[in-house]
Amino acid sequence: MKKIISTQLLTAMLLLISMHVVAQHSNYNSIKRIDSLTHVFMENTLGTPMPYLTTDEILTLSEERFYRLVDSMATVVPFKFDQTVRTQMHYMKNPASSFLTKASLRKNLYFRVFEEVLDKKGMPDEIKYLSIVESLLSTNAESWCGATGLWQFMPATGRMMDLSINQDIDERKDIYKSTEKACDYLLSMYNLYGDWLLALAAYNGGPGNVNKAIRHSGGKRTFWEIKNHLPKETQNYVPKFLATTFLMTFSPPNPLEDSHLLKEHETLVPVVLCCEVDLKYICALVEISDHEQLEWNSVYKNGFIPANIEAKKIVLPYNKAMKLAAWQDSVYTISSRSFMPSNYIKYDYEKAYYKAKKGQTLSQIADIHGVSISNLKKWNHIKSSKIAPGKTLLIQKRKESVLPVNKIDGIDFLYYITDYEYQTISDICSRFPEFDIIRTCQENQLSDMHSPIGKGKLIKLYFTNTI
Repeated sequence: MKKIISTQLLTAMLLLISMHVVAQHSNYNSIKRIDSLTHVFMENTLGTPMPYLTTDEILTLSEERFYRLVDSMATVVPFKFDQTVRTQMHYMKNPASSFLTKASLRKNLYFRVFEEVLDKKGMPDEIKYLSIVESLLSTNAESWCGATGLWQFMPATGRMMDLSINQDIDERKDIYKSTEKACDYLLSMYNLYGDWLLALAAYNGGPGNVNKAIRHSGGKRTFWEIKNHLPKETQNYVPKFLATTFLMTFSPPNPLEDSHLLKEHETLVPVVLCCEVDLKYICALVEISDHEQLEWNSVYKNGFIPANIEAKKIVLPYNKAMKLAAWQDSVYTISSRSFMPSNYIKYDYEKAYYKAKKGQTLSQIADIHGVSISNLKKWNHIKSSKIAPGKTLLIQKRKESVLPVNKIDGIDFLYYITDYEYQTISDICSRFPEFDIIRTCQENQLSDMHSPIGKGKLIKLYFTNTI
């Protein structure tokens, strides 16, 4: 039987990380203490792997073996070897189906979070597989009707469950809070019906449809007895959950991988921050990609943790979270001493006039003046692509002026986060004579000013020494 994650142990680990952020110099909040506790946590989450079934064994599975395996799960979820469950399992094991494979790539990260919440609330561990059915374990999943996040909350349901949805954040994408609220909703449905499958049916189709199905069935109180009175989607939803749970337990993709082994970098933990910050500085400091940051922290719509929210946290894999907890002050230092080229480049527009010559086209005139055809049409209120000879056209030319870059508090360098993969020191500094390109290359260990740096890299731009 699998070991259940200790809620108290994981909570203690996360609390220590968060406390380290706000009381960084306290002896009892040292990084070594956090690291030690986490290793104890990992040792307590290792369990005995379940037997693995091949695809052929799944396709030829007998009813007797199915229930014997279900018994070994020691679950309170009422499984049934129904034809719809078997059909779903056969579909998922089809070589053309990538359903379980996609989920398997993410499970090591998200299941740790789910298991901790489920254990805390006294819910079946198998409920974690519901997120595969809902979103394939993608925080950015969005359905055609607007359901969003790992647990696919609709906007109205999300707000009803106290998830904030506004111009800055969408907590339906908050890994921890959305999981808490999904479990709360499922638990309330279980308390209403006393049956986990009916609770799942209500999660998908709403309690109104479940109540109606119970009435139409003559007061029956199990999913299988009211199934034919439910919406078609819900009729398939519960068997799909049961099939997913069974296969992820006994026949997951990549069987050679030990999916029960908890590795440091596969454990998502939150780090509480004290101030607003652009997430690009955190990405550069702990060395994660934009794609990874968006997967774990897409709750922040603009890639920025705003000042007007109470819980300013960022979710990272364990080793990255430890790094941020130790270096959090550096994030704010980098942010306050960063170089933003757009702050030093000012654009003004000068008006000029041009008289079209015989035979000239708008395209030719646009090329001559280095402007776009669309702007040329907009400035002169022209809809047609033709231009009459002798017509005077307004041309607005953009003039760039570069403002001086000054040192901050006597520091002889500024931080910069690269914008694109092949950006070079020359690209960054060529318009700003205040920077010493040679020293900047040397200090950042770049062979020359034309060497590509890579996207999202943290570098230092050094000022030219002046007497």
